[in-house]
Amino acid sequence: MISDIVFNKQQSIHSYSIGALEKMYMEGRLKFREINNPQVRQIRRYILDNALDERIYFPPVVAYKKEGDKSGTLHIIDGNQRIRAFTQLYEYSFDRLGIDDKKEEESARKVLDYIGNTEIAVQVFEGLSEKEADQLYVDFNTKGKKVALSKRIAFDSRSQINQITNKVLQQNTILRVAGIEMEKRAVIRPANKNFLSLSQLRQVVTVFLTGKMAVAQDKSIELSMDMDQYLELIRMWFIELFELYPAESIGNYEDSMLASFPLLMAVVLYALSGVDGMDFEERKTTVVTRMKRLKEVNWSRGNPVWTEFEGSVRGTYKYFYLDNNKKNIDKMTEWLKQQGR
Repeated sequence: MISDIVFNKQQSIHSYSIGALEKMYMEGRLKFREINNPQVRQIRRYILDNALDERIYFPPVVAYKKEGDKSGTLHIIDGNQRIRAFTQLYEYSFDRLGIDDKKEEESARKVLDYIGNTEIAVQVFEGLSEKEADQLYVDFNTKGKKVALSKRIAFDSRSQINQITNKVLQQNTILRVAGIEMEKRAVIRPANKNFLSLSQLRQVVTVFLTGKMAVAQDKSIELSMDMDQYLELIRMWFIELFELYPAESIGNYEDSMLASFPLLMAVVLYALSGVDGMDFEERKTTVVTRMKRLKEVNWSRGNPVWTEFEGSVRGTYKYFYLDNNKKNIDKMTEWLKQQGR
């Protein structure tokens, strides 16, 4: 235990085993705030997905003891969902011991073995009033700074999509010439002339890896090819894309309709349509061939064909902006297939 006095409040750091916390919970000596069950389920899944590799990282739980309380009851300020996720897994796994399904029983034993060797750090305040504890709860949940998307992609060691997105950005000089907005989730046209935001680049990569336009940040995926093959396929696609429109000006919405993200997504979907069952070489040949077939398309913003799709005229310059919805993107994808014949 580490103890200190800060701002006239006694603080200490304790380490509790999951078993000890479960016992305290059963004895009524662990008091939670309102439990968010969907978040508890998400944390449980995170624990199960990473327990065997011992790659679970949680910040200390924050709690307080009421003044004069001799029972040692902990009132959780921050970390309710984390502790509840662990205690639920403990209870569920314990109940699975001795069942007829030996495979499920073995899985339960592994979870219990991991949980039995896991301890959680708890920062405990003493002498807080209930009002001060409530304020600390509010501050923890409103004052903390969210990790920037660029940092999550750069340092996320679990998400294959984030890993490949980061490598795509590192390995493609021409993509950096086109411009990547590193912090904002979207680029506001026409003022921002960066080609893509990092979030949008991740969406492009997601389609290459999964065939879908969106996958949850923490969802694991199964890849049908090696990472290097995906990187090469994406690299070749960008080379062909910048043959259709120069990298230096592709993000300039005053000139380029490819600066419109819905249209760009349609180009990605067009290039990858039906390639799931192909091996790497066949995919690469197909993608390159399809992209070359689009060379006759007029990608300028002034081309009146774009107004045939869903969109609206808005802004100071009264530019036409394509709607970013699946129906509209699918319609543009089909149109591109007609152009690429």
